[in-house]
Amino acid sequence: MLKLFLSLLLFSASALADTAPDAVVKQMVDDVLSPIRQDRSITKDPARLDAIVDASVFPHLDLERLSRLTVGKDYWKQATPDDREKLVGEYHMFLLHAFSDVISQYTDQTILYLPFRMKPDAKEVMVKTVVMDPRDESTELDYRLEKAGGSWLIYDVDIDNMSMIRIYHSNFGDALTEGGVNRLIGMLHEKNLKVEASRK
Repeated sequence: MLKLFLSLLLFSASALADTAPDAVVKQMVDDVLSPIRQDRSITKDPARLDAIVDASVFPHLDLERLSRLTVGKDYWKQATPDDREKLVGEYHMFLLHAFSDVISQYTDQTILYLPFRMKPDAKEVMVKTVVMDPRDESTELDYRLEKAGGSWLIYDVDIDNMSMIRIYHSNFGDALTEGGVNRLIGMLHEKNLKVEASRK
């Protein structure tokens, strides 16, 4: 899971409407990692890390689509609009904590961007990268982006050919089976409270 969370950190923010998807990913990587490279003390301060990750990643992550695909169309369909909103909110906090915890371990990994091509009228694309770690094996990261409202948003990432959506769907499976979206909301809320309490 460490590689999964590290990979997610590598899509920070500041995508512009006419920016190509590969350029969006490159800029987002820099938005997340540059402050850490300049001031390593940030990795010891959860509040500062949270602020960086929240401002850099989430404006350009399609969290609603990610949430819907993660729980599956049947559970999403059964959920009320209020429940969907609550799920997206708790999932936001869950991922924010996870990303911050992993970026706190960042050292000197580098990103290799593979050649990117897309059709002029493409609405969904994949940007391929490789995380190079001098102390570990490299990790292939394939970012899936969609064109939404004139900007490119990330809605999934394959980590060594494993979809983030599928991984989380499997992790949340028991909660969904026990009580649908409401049970998952409760589980995520409990986890978020525990993290917040541990940081005080």
